[in-house]
Amino acid sequence: MRQRAVATIGVRVCNRGIPLRVVNLIRYGNPEDKQMATTVERVAVHQDGHWSSRSISILAALAVDAGLVWLLFLRAKYNPPVGEAELFWVRVIAAFGFYAVLQQWTLANQTGRGDDITAALDKFVAASPIVVAAVIEAYWLGAEGSAALSWRHHAVAALWSAFAITDFFATDITNQRLRARQFNVGDGAA
Repeated sequence: MRQRAVATIGVRVCNRGIPLRVVNLIRYGNPEDKQMATTVERVAVHQDGHWSSRSISILAALAVDAGLVWLLFLRAKYNPPVGEAELFWVRVIAAFGFYAVLQQWTLANQTGRGDDITAALDKFVAASPIVVAAVIEAYWLGAEGSAALSWRHHAVAALWSAFAITDFFATDITNQRLRARQFNVGDGAA
C-alpha cells in the first residue's frame, strides 16, 4: 500500500501580533488519517523592549529637528569664510546622505509592521523637519526680516524640508498599501 503525505501551510497570528507560519503534515493511508506533525516557524522578528528600526527613525528625525534648531536659530549669524564653506557643505551633505539612507532603510524594513500608533508617530515625526524649518524661518522673517539668515541657511532648510515631505508621504502610502493587503483589498486583491 502506497502512502502519501500532504502539507498544508497557513499564516496565523499569535496573541502578541506576531505572524507565524504553521505547517501541518498529514499522511494519508495511515489507519487514522491523523495529523502527523505540526511545526510553527516565526515569520517576523518581534523584540519587546529593544530598539526597532522605527524607533531609530523617530530619533533620527528628532535629531534632525535639533540640528535645524541649532543651525537656523542658535547659529543664525553663522556665515563661514570662503575656505571653510566647502567643509560646511561636506558636513551637510554627509549628514543628509546618512539620514536619507537611514530613513529609506527604515521604510523598507519596518513600515507596515507594529501597531498603528507607532506608525502614525513615525509618519508625523518624519514631517517634523519641515515644520521646524518653517517655524524658525517665519520667526526670523518677523524678527529681523529676510536678511537674518544667509542663503546657506535657506538652502539647508529647503533640503531637509523637501526630504521630510517625501518621507512623510512615502511612509504614509506604504503603510496604507500594506494595511490594505492585510484586509485583502486594494492592489492585487482577488
